[in-house]
This record gives sequence, C-alpha cells and structure tokens, in this order.
Amino acid sequence: MGTQAPTASLHAFVETQVDLEIVGHGPVVQISLPSSRASRPQRRVVSINTGSAVFNNEEAYSRSCLATASSIYFGKLHSYPQSFLWRVLENSRVLELRSTDLRKNVNNRADAMVVLQLGFPSAIRKGGVAFADDEADTLNVFILTKGNELFTLTIPNKSFYNAAALDENTSKWCKSSKPSPFLLSSPHRLVAGSPRQLVVALADGKLLTLTRGADQDASTWQELFCDDGRWGSSLRGLINWQGNNTVRHDGTVLDQNAAIAMNFSPSRTHLLTVCANHTFKIWNRAKGINVYTSDLLNQRREPQDLPRVMLDAGSPELLRVFEAQGAIAGDEYYAITYTPYDGGQFKIWAIRDADYGKSGVRILHPDDILRPPDPDSSPEGKAIWKMADFNIGVGEAQGFDMELWVLMRSNKRYKAYNLKFNLLDLPTAWSDKWTVVAMEILGQQSPPSLFPCDPQDPSEVWLEYMLYPGRYTHPILETALSIYRSARKLTKSSDPSATLEDRLCSAIVAQVTSQPVKHDAESGPHFAEYREAMHQEWSLLHQEVQDLDRLRWQVLTLAVDDRFAMPCIIFAGGCAVLRRCSHLEYIARNTPAVLQHSGDLLEAPSIEDNSRQMPKLPYELSILVEGAATFTATFSATFEHSCRTWLSSELWQEPLFSVADRITKYYERCDFAEEVTDSAIDNLRDSLAPLGSFEALTTDHFLAIIEKLPCLMETEKSSLVSSKFGLKILVKGAQEMINLYARILFDLLMVVVFLEVESPEEVVSESELNTSIIFMALIERLKHYEVMQWLAKSVWTRQQGSRTPSSESTLSNTQTNSLTILESLFAADIRPQSLDRQPQSVSLTDSIQDLLVWVTGGNSASMTLEQVLVNIQGNLLKENDTASASDFLRFQPSTAWAMYIRGRLHLLLGETAEAALCFQKAAYQLYEPQKSDQHAGVEDDLVAFHYHQASAKFLSMTEAQHFGKGLPKYYTHVLVLFQTASYPSYAVHFAQLAIQFTHESSSEQLTSLLISTFKSSLQISDTQTAYTALMRLPLEEQSKVVPDLVKALLMLPNGPSQLLELPWPAQLHPIIDKYLMSEKQIPPVLTAANSRSAARDQRKILAAWRLHHDDFRGAAAALFSQLHQQTLQTQKGKQKAGTLPRFRTGGSSDGTEKGDRAVDEAYLTVINLMACISNGALERANTCNGSRNDDAWLLSAADGGKRKVVTIEDVRKGWQKELDRRSVVEGGRWGFGMDEDEMDLG
Repeated sequence: MGTQAPTASLHAFVETQVDLEIVGHGPVVQISLPSSRASRPQRRVVSINTGSAVFNNEEAYSRSCLATASSIYFGKLHSYPQSFLWRVLENSRVLELRSTDLRKNVNNRADAMVVLQLGFPSAIRKGGVAFADDEADTLNVFILTKGNELFTLTIPNKSFYNAAALDENTSKWCKSSKPSPFLLSSPHRLVAGSPRQLVVALADGKLLTLTRGADQDASTWQELFCDDGRWGSSLRGLINWQGNNTVRHDGTVLDQNAAIAMNFSPSRTHLLTVCANHTFKIWNRAKGINVYTSDLLNQRREPQDLPRVMLDAGSPELLRVFEAQGAIAGDEYYAITYTPYDGGQFKIWAIRDADYGKSGVRILHPDDILRPPDPDSSPEGKAIWKMADFNIGVGEAQGFDMELWVLMRSNKRYKAYNLKFNLLDLPTAWSDKWTVVAMEILGQQSPPSLFPCDPQDPSEVWLEYMLYPGRYTHPILETALSIYRSARKLTKSSDPSATLEDRLCSAIVAQVTSQPVKHDAESGPHFAEYREAMHQEWSLLHQEVQDLDRLRWQVLTLAVDDRFAMPCIIFAGGCAVLRRCSHLEYIARNTPAVLQHSGDLLEAPSIEDNSRQMPKLPYELSILVEGAATFTATFSATFEHSCRTWLSSELWQEPLFSVADRITKYYERCDFAEEVTDSAIDNLRDSLAPLGSFEALTTDHFLAIIEKLPCLMETEKSSLVSSKFGLKILVKGAQEMINLYARILFDLLMVVVFLEVESPEEVVSESELNTSIIFMALIERLKHYEVMQWLAKSVWTRQQGSRTPSSESTLSNTQTNSLTILESLFAADIRPQSLDRQPQSVSLTDSIQDLLVWVTGGNSASMTLEQVLVNIQGNLLKENDTASASDFLRFQPSTAWAMYIRGRLHLLLGETAEAALCFQKAAYQLYEPQKSDQHAGVEDDLVAFHYHQASAKFLSMTEAQHFGKGLPKYYTHVLVLFQTASYPSYAVHFAQLAIQFTHESSSEQLTSLLISTFKSSLQISDTQTAYTALMRLPLEEQSKVVPDLVKALLMLPNGPSQLLELPWPAQLHPIIDKYLMSEKQIPPVLTAANSRSAARDQRKILAAWRLHHDDFRGAAAALFSQLHQQTLQTQKGKQKAGTLPRFRTGGSSDGTEKGDRAVDEAYLTVINLMACISNGALERANTCNGSRNDDAWLLSAADGGKRKVVTIEDVRKGWQKELDRRSVVEGGRWGFGMDEDEMDLG
C-alpha cells in the first residue's frame, strides 16, 4: 500500500440537512441550576410555538443560537426517545437537550418535542459533557464546569414528551459535587462508563475514577487515581509545570501526559486514552495502573522530540473503541486512533488481553499507512484539509461488515467519507473502496434574478426564495432584518401584528423610497428603475442572511448510531443525516467515468428497465444525464426562465395540436434558434460522445432514466411511525429529491425539443429515437414533480380566527403556521420501513421515495393524477386555506369533478358567478352514476362514500348522497350551498333547474324544491317567481306560506296593486284576508332611494282587498272600525296643535282642515260601500222574488265593547253629529261641561 492518501469520487450517500430552530418545535423548559452552595432554583416553562427570537447583531445571534460544542448521544434505553442531541450555548453556560429519534413505535402517541435548556452557574468545560443510561429508562447526564463542579442529572425519559414529568424540585434529579482532587488539579475531560462509573482526566496527567453504589446518590463519589507509577507523577499535582512539554487548553495548562481522548473497553475493566504527548495508553481501572503505552505511530521518540508531536487538546476525537467478534480469533476488542502528524494516519489496535502489555496488544497491518481521504488531490489544490472527526460502525456481520466514517474540514467547507471493509482485507479496501457524501443542492441554488418581462413583483420572487421551508430559520431572517435596518437607520415597524413578510417588505420599500429614483413629470417614477432598485435592496438583505447562515453550518462532530447504522453530522446550528443514494441519485450525482470504474461499489451496478428493454448500465444513463445538464448549463438566465414559463403553460393547458406540433411551437416560443449557441451544441455532442454522440441515442435511453423514478412503494406496513423530527428529515429529503428529479426531467426535455426541431444529420431514424413518445413521457412525469414542488414549498396560510375547519381536520392553528402541505397531507402517512432488513440510511431513502409515490396515488393503478389533484384541492378547502387553494387552481384538470371542487372554492371566495358556472358545467357528468368498473353495480352508500373520500372528506356524507342520483338531486345540493352561503338569487336559479328535471310523480321532492324557490325568491323580492312557485304547491303548503308572500308584496312600492292584480285561488282568499286583518301595521316600504316611507294604512289595504273581491260589507267594516279612532285622533291633534275656537266673520265654508276632510272622506266611503251592499241585495231580491231586502248593515266593535249591528242610517247620523259638533266649535257656542269626545255612533 502506497503512502499517498486515498481518493474517493463515487457519491454513494447524500446529506439531508435540517435546522434546530426552536420555533414551532415544542415547549421549552428553561431551568437555572444552582451550585452546591446555592438555594433551590426557580423553574419556568416557555412555550415557543409562534414567533421567533430577534437579535440585534451577529454576536447576539451566535451566542444564543449557535453551539460551541454539540453531538448526539445514541442511548440504549428501552423506551422512546432513545437518541438525544446536546448543544452548549450562551457562552458555554447553557446545555440544551432534545430528542432526535427519527421514528417511534406506533403505540407511542406522544412526540418527544420538549426542549430542555439547563443553565449552569459557571461555564461548561470543553469535553466536560458525558452521558449514560440504565434500565430505569432515565437519561444520566454528567457535566464538568469551570467552577470545578461535577453535576449529575437524572432525567426521566418521559420528560422529553411531557414537560410536567420533570420534578419542580431540582434536588431530586440534579446533584452537584466538588471532589477534593479538583482542588489540586483542574479537571478537563470526562467520560462515563455507566451511571455509576466516571473517569475524569486531570490537568496534571492523572486519571480520577469516580464510582458510587446503587444506593448512593451522585452527591458523593468514591475516588481512585490512575497514574503511571513514576516518581514524577506525584509532583505534577503539587507543582504547576509550564514549558515545552505542556499544552494550554480552555484556559488550563495540561501536562504532556494528560489524556485528551478517553474511552472504556466494552467490559469497562480497562480505560483507553490518547495523551497529549502523542501516546496511546491502556489502564487497568480497578488497579489504577497503566498496563500498555505506545506512540500513536508506534515509533520510538526521544524526550526532546516530544514538543514537535504534542497533540492539541482541543483536537477532535482521536480514539474509538469497537467490538468485532469472530473477525480474528482471540481478539477481545479493537481501538482505532488518529494522529494528524506524518500526513495524518490511522492505526487499528487489536487487544487480546491488555494486562499483558505488548504481548496482549498489537497493531493490525502495521506496515500499511492508513491516511484519511484527500478531498483535494490535484496538484493545484491549495486548501488545507484537516480531519474534523471520525467514527466507526459495526454491522451484523461484526468484523466482516464494518463502516468507517471520516469527516474532513477546510475552513467552512467539509466533506464526509465512508469506507466499507472487514478487518482482514483492510489495506485493499482502504486504497480504492472509499465513497463520498454528496452535498445538498437546495443550499446551492442561486438567488433569484430580475427578468424584464416577469409579471411577478421582485418582492414576491425574493420572499418565495427566502421563505422557502427549511432554507433559512426565522431567527436568521429576523436578525438579518435588524442588522439591515440598523445599517440604514430605518425605523422598526410600529404594527405589533405585522408578519415577518410584511416587515421584510416594508424595510425594503422604505429604503428604496428614501433613495432618488428617476421620475417623469407626467408618469412618475420609472417602473423599470424602481424594480431594479427593489431587486438590488433584496440582494443586499439576502447577503446579510447568507452571512448569518454560513455560521450555522460550521461543522462540529460526526456521530453514528451503531444500532441502526445511521451517521449524522452535527453543525453549530443544525444537523444532517447521511442517507444512501437512490438509483437515480447515483446516476445524477456521479460522472460516467466514476460509475464505470466504481460500479462494484454500487448496491445494484446493473439496473434493468423492464423485461422488454435491454439493460442499461448506470454509467450509460449518466452520460445522457450529464450531457443534458451540460446543455442546459449554457442557457442564459433569461432563456431558462422563458423555457420554464412556457413549460408550465404546456403542462397544464389542454393540448390543441399534435405532439410534433406542440414540440415545434414550444421551440418557437422559447426562441431556441436564437438562444442555443453553436458552442452549446458542440458541448452536447462532446458530452454524448462516449455513447456515440447523437446517432447513438435511442428512445430506450430516455425511457430508462424515466423508469428510475420511484413508482412503487412498500406495501407491508411496519409497526413504526415517524416522529416530528423524523418528519422534518423526511420532508427535507423529499424536497431535495423532488428538485433533483425535476431538474433531470427538465434537462432531458430541453434535449428532446432541440433534437426534434434541429434534426441534426447524425440523428438516426425515428424508429430508433421517437421524440414524440419521449416528449409525452417527460411531460407526464414533469406534471407530477411540479405538483410535488408546489406541495414541498407551500405552507398553510389558514389564519387563526378563520372559519372553524371541518371535524375531519387534523391540523391545529399552531401547526398550520409552519407545516408544509407536503408534510401535513402526505408525510405523516408514510410508515418507515423496518430496520430489521436494512440500515436506517437505506430505509430513510426508501421512505422518501415512498412519499413521492404516495403523493401521486401510491400503488393504486386506478388512481390517476387528476384524481390526486382534486383530492389535494379538497384537503385545502377542508382546512379553509382558500389562499393556497386559489394558487393550486392552476394544476386542476378539466374534469367534471374538478370543476365542481373549483366551484366550491369560488363560492368560499364569494365569486358567485364563477361558482354557478362551474357547478353547471359539472352537472351533466356528476348527476349520473360513474360508468367505471369500480362503481358499476355498487350501492348508493358506496357511491356517496366514494365522493366523500375523493374530496378528502371535504364533502360530508350527506352532501355526497346527492351525486350520481339525477340532476334534481345534484341541483338541490347546489341550491343548498347557495342558500347556506346567503346567495338567494343563485339558489332560485338552481332550484328552478332542479324543478325542470324533477318528474311530477316525485311530489315530495318537487314540493321541497318549490318551497326553496319560494323562500329564496322572497329574499330577493322576486314576488313573481315566488307566486309561480306558490301556485304549484299543494293547497296545504300554500296555506302555510302565502302570508309570507303577502307580507313581501306589501313591502314593495307597488305591492298593494300587485296583491290585487294577482289571480289568487278562492281557497286562499280567507287566509289572505285573515292575515291582513291580523296585521296591526304594514311594514314601511323600502323605496328605490333606500329610504323608508311612512307605514301604510292597513285597514285601507284590507278594504281594497275585500272590495276587489266584491265584499262590500267586509270593505265597509274594515274602514268603519277605524272611523271612530280617526275622528278622535283628529280632534286630539287640534288640541295638541293649540287650535282655539274662533268666530268666522267671513270667508268660504270650504275652509275645513285637512284632518276634518279625511274624516268626511271616510264617512262618505263607508256610506257608499254600505249603499252598495243595499243595492246588491235589492238586485238579488228583485231577481229572486221581487221583494225588497235592505242588507245595508255591518257588525262593529268600534268603541272597544261588544260587537253590534250598524246600519247605514247609523253611519249617516254619526256623520251629521260630527258636522254639528264642528259647527258649534266654529261658531263659538261652547257649553260648560260639554265633552267634545262624546259621540254616540251606535
């Protein structure tokens, strides 16, 4: 094996980064822990589900949000949660703990969302955090502080999903102690073998073993020293040595023998250390003696050489211990160490019996130089890469199934590598079996560009980019905004309810408007210059965001879960899981040359498309993918934007032309002829040269790549479900995969369009390359991925205080503020695959692909994309998210079912005309049962259940019963929708449509529709329609509702005349008469000017009604009952007005006042009507027997007493009496005791 560092080019893994933002995560429990001399602390629980922290500068943000030390502890607990991420914050005075389990058992309903933030009286030492767990399902945390205190925390496992489980009395679970050796020598590193076994490395080079019994708490420990037994060791604790053989770390001077890395043996009988003087040591813990010492490179060094190889105490972990039973007979366990000297080397130590010293410890492959991979092996490379961390995982096959993970770092750049090996052939694997982890592409996307013809405002484009879920955290955006404002002296928003989007936009607008912009005297500011200024300011704000975001991704450590083979990288403000690449990711993320020479490292080096196609090797498909990517990379930003804009139109508009014409029109619209340069064509030809250039391309090449897209999901459900943190990883991985696959499809489509229209001579005949077939296949897949891209970037916009969602809703108000629609509607349904068959790094990739398949219908062959799209729209409407539903409209198909759901959205938005049009368009396909096989012969309830499910339960089962049962049922459902939404005019319209198609034999249904028409017509004062509906009702129903129509008529300006003109059936006359008699006062009339007139005289209307129907006696009775009251009111009116009796000396006798004239007219009317009664009776009498019969009488109770008969003569006498009274008053002939109101009309 050579001395050169190995190289790795094959990307077999890909990282999935997630932030550790607390906003929306869960309750945060903040506790200030006391020192051993302090009193009991106070505890406060803070819920941070909404809002976010705001920091004024970068320093404040870094102190609160970025960790100085962090890692993940993978425990052996039997209950959920089992893995814990810890971070040191706030100048090393706060330890944050949270669960990072990706999955849990389906029976665990609670999610471990609680975040613990523990504050310490002094700073936590670097390397001073250790963990252990026990059978009691408690997490034991040990912390060393710079106050030389040892804290022991015994945290119940359930505290991470139930904040109340952590006792208020911290003394029950928090113990602190200060061992006496700490007074002589400062502790600087800690390791835990179990909850009752600790080892502390002291600055003087000694090791302090702390143990306690099962019945002892952590306030007292039994102490045992481990030292090398030399005489100098006893003086190191008494004399503070400082010289070339010491190192300074975290403010402490360490002796050269001080341990800077420690680990227990699997049996915990021995302790393995790497010391600052470049030595590897093994200690017998029980005896407290050193049993083995060796240089890390197994070289003999003189004392004067030690300063040149002294190790930095702040170096990453330099020692790992692992078991590999059965790998090599006789070996008990193994250790792997790393030294940065001599180019950086690993050594693997096999320990058979450490107590035998060199006889029991040996180096495996001592003659081989095991260097870490070189990320920059080119001679021109100037970057200096250092090993940041390494870890080792052991598979089920122990020593024959091992993985070494190495994390390299150069400033803010990093790369992770993986090596699969067994201990016997390690040198061979080390030289050429390394693979590398691919970086995320989401974080590498370029910021938006400004396009002249783009209808979108620059603010909309930038907000969509910066607020893309998972790209930037809220604290970063808030802090960047604060820095941006401070630098430009902009005032903060005075509106406390303003959202982050509003505050970002207001800051940009304030800055742009404060700058001089070119104006015209007439048209104002130049729009183009204004857009450019907006874009520039957004770019400056984004630069502030990027500067903060780079701090978040400073690499800290590498952790590997031995149980599930799940590697993770921990950053200052986030973490990343490393998952196995999918088949298409292998092809897209590796060059053809790498795939061709490293095919043996792939899990499936040869991928079959299907039984009818020739198998295509990954490197062959990679040639086409890379060539297409190279081709589109030459596109200008404007040209690519044009291609994507026209592609969206091509995807979602109904095709009107043949496939070949569609390709040609797309080519012309995007202007390929002008935009695609000769150099771009040459680059494409050169990229395809390994395949044989253009002439070697076949339809199978393109279809083979399309076949690599996930299309089937795991059918067997496991007993696992994703945790909230697991869902976050799942969605972020889906975002990454969706964008990558969509980009591949877009690149291939551009090549197909170019080949179809340009038609180079090299291209073979159409039988070998059918561009129409490829074009349609790509278009169909691009539809799927454009929808998934929308789901992955869209978050719920339903606001608190909006209409309460349906009972089927599973979203809370707090969740909808932060969850993507992809996560809430689909990701939660994905069951993680069992870890019994494959490592978690592979299972996660499979789960992500299952999610992509599930979004587009799962394994159901009958589920079409159109049905999926309508189902998604139904979900949006069910959650009352009309904003997202409106945006999603562009994906909706033109099917009848989609048209109906579109109508429901328009109705929610108050767009009634559009809603009515959609409902009518959908009617003639939804009114009859579905003709598909799945509905043929099924029961009505099953059909209703189908529509209930197809709408994502947006339709209730009651509503769904109206589909597939004829037009009347369907239109009845629609009219109810309009009635519920208070749009009666459209309710009338659809009620009439329903009546039109309702058979007369369906009397009950017809009656219900007529009543609906009648009531809705009255709401819009359409009395003619209401009358028509009334006339078609049964007599019993007419009697119930006719008063409503009469009341509505009387409220119209011409209502009384309409009441008299309408041809009322004789059976309704008594009912109408009774209603008019019962009304005390007719409601005021609403005039056209929207002002109310005075109330009408109800008795006159009743008299007119009776007179119209030749009821003279009834008309006279209606007026006479009011005559007495009218006379009294006239007289009282004069008194109130102050009218005094006066004598007339002249003038006309026609000077009767207005009130008197009205009384006279009333008397005359009553007398005439009674005369008509008499004349009518005389005519009848003469017709019958020639005798006279005077019927001029009526019954009256005008004085409020009993009814009595009043004849025409009585009325005349009453009038004469009234005239006489007036004469007396006008003549001034007053008598004492005379009562003006006294008049006997009986």
